[in-house]
Amino acid sequence: MTNLEEILDNDIDGKAKHDVVERLNQAQLVVKRKLDIGCSPKEYQLLMSQYEAYQAAKSVIEQY
Repeated sequence: MTNLEEILDNDIDGKAKHDVVERLNQAQLVVKRKLDIGCSPKEYQLLMSQYEAYQAAKSVIEQY
């Protein structure tokens, strides 16, 4: 069991889950801003991978 799983398992009121999702949202927003201002094709590919990873992480946490 990971530390995050332990935290979520003990999260009776859902606050920890909300906090994790909010932190992922903030990180994803930073990546989105970088995408919006433009970048090289190589950097775009890297940023899109990060953006999609944050989205996947949020989906996993929300379904936990």
